[in-house]
Order: sequence, then structure tokens, then C-alpha cells
Amino acid sequence: MEKQISKIDGVLGLLPDELSQSVRLVPQLERYRIQEIRLRRDKFLSCTVFDKEYFIRADGKLVNTPEQAVKVSGDNIDTVMKRALQCSVHSYAKEISDGYMTVAGGCRIGFCGTAVLSRPVNYTVETVKNISSVNIRIAREVIGCADEIMRSVFASDLKSLLVIGVPSSGKTTVLRDICRSLGKKYRLSLIDERNEIAAVSDGRAYNDVGILTDIFTSYDKFDAIMTAVRVMSPNALVCDEIGSKEDMKALEYAVNSGVKLIATTHAPDYDSAKRRSGVSKLIKDKVFDYACVLGTGSLCGKVTRLVRITND
Repeated sequence: MEKQISKIDGVLGLLPDELSQSVRLVPQLERYRIQEIRLRRDKFLSCTVFDKEYFIRADGKLVNTPEQAVKVSGDNIDTVMKRALQCSVHSYAKEISDGYMTVAGGCRIGFCGTAVLSRPVNYTVETVKNISSVNIRIAREVIGCADEIMRSVFASDLKSLLVIGVPSSGKTTVLRDICRSLGKKYRLSLIDERNEIAAVSDGRAYNDVGILTDIFTSYDKFDAIMTAVRVMSPNALVCDEIGSKEDMKALEYAVNSGVKLIATTHAPDYDSAKRRSGVSKLIKDKVFDYACVLGTGSLCGKVTRLVRITND
């Protein structure tokens, strides 16, 4: 039976009192189903539940229209950003340029505003100013959500698996639970580039990702994979959101070293994943033994299709 552990209470301290109070008044069952909390400057406080967006009233009621919803000010957004950055902008320069950061518990704070471009570095984003929107994605552990995958794919031995889904389909949550289960038996190297899976703070993982799992937090994915294979001797590598050319080089090195691969990728279905640059080559070369597709909405985190690639 699945056990859900929502991290929403841990991020309410980032919100100004007038906003956090409204979220706390949302009935508990609904509150723990919230996937995202969104703040838009001079607009209205909203949240997503099962991928549907609702506005939040001061009394905690979730409504479909913004009438009587809590208004978000520029000061509200500035407060959230200061608290997330712990009042130290310079310590989070990379995160600011990337447009997101991960806070305690593995929750991701995404934001947008006006980009400041760096001329010396091909006009890449150097920082972001005048933040206009903030999206707090709530991390959650769903203990047992990967049980079906464990029975179907890993019942007899270790396999390579590609988990496919669109944003907010539960890929990271499912990957975390796979780590928890497989990490009891196999040496895993978890490449946790954004610290969303293990939620490491001061060297301690606050999410259960398995007792035999070694965690590479905030590494560049290429460097982490190469280092993991060379120094940790993993039975399997676990990566979230693969797809770039650099990812493919490192993953091919790992596979050629005899390491199994468990990874996720963005795509609406298996056929679309097969057409994705980079990922398509791994599928064609039968690097993965299986691929599973996750659903959305009420089927978030549920397997809607399982493909045995070696038979495809």
C-alpha cells in the first residue's frame, strides 16, 4: 500500500504569513495533494492539484476563478526569494542563472523575470532580476508507488529501465521509490543533479533512497556519471531527465563498463521517446531492457504502458 509523505509543510516557512496562513487553512486532504504553489506578481495565489490549477482564498478554499482569491504583491515574491536564497544571492549565482533552486526537503523553487545576459559568454543568462513569478514544486515521497515496476521489471534480477512521462507525471517520485527498493540489495550511484530525489542537506539524505545508494548531489551530470563509474563501482546508475548529447556520452561509457542504467526522460509516450535525439540511440542500441510510460492527472505516477525493449 502506498504511503504518501508530502513536504508542503516544510516550504510554508518560505511564504509570507498572509500567504502561508491561507495555504494552512486548505483542508488537510487537499493540502497534501498540492503539487505546486504559484505566486505571480500583482495577481493571485494559486496551486495545482492533479495538474489542474486552482486559486486559493484567504479561508483556504480552492476555487476555479480569482474572485476573492489572495492577492500576491511584489513584496510577497521578494520575501520568498530572500528566504529561499537565505539572503545570500552570491552563494546561489548558478541557481539564479538556471532559474531554479532546490530547498530543504527536495522542493524546487522555479522563477522567472528579466534575464541579465553575459556578453563575454555568448550572451548566456548571467542572472535574473525583477522576479515576476515563482513556482514552488512540492516534493513528495510516495512509498510503494514503484511496487508494480519492481514486480514487473526487477523481480528476478537487475535490469536497465527508462521511465517516460510528461512534466508532473511523477517521474522523479517513481525514480525515488525505485532507488529505495533497489538500494536495499544493489549498489546504486544516484546522480541527483538538482537535489530533488534524495534531498541531501549537510551530507544527510532526508528522503529514503536505499541503504546501498551513493549520492552525487549538484554535480554536472557528465562529471557525476564518469566519477561514479570510476570510483564507486555501482551495479546501476540512476539519473533523472536524460537527453543531452553530453548525457549520452557519459551514459554510453557507463553502459560499456557493464553498469545498468535506470533513468527518466521527457516524452508523452514511448514512440515519442524513440524519436528523441540521444535517447533514441540508447533505445535502438537496446541499452534499456524495459521502458515504462507514466500517466497524468489521476493516473499520475501510474504505469500506463510497459515495453520490453529487447523484444521490441
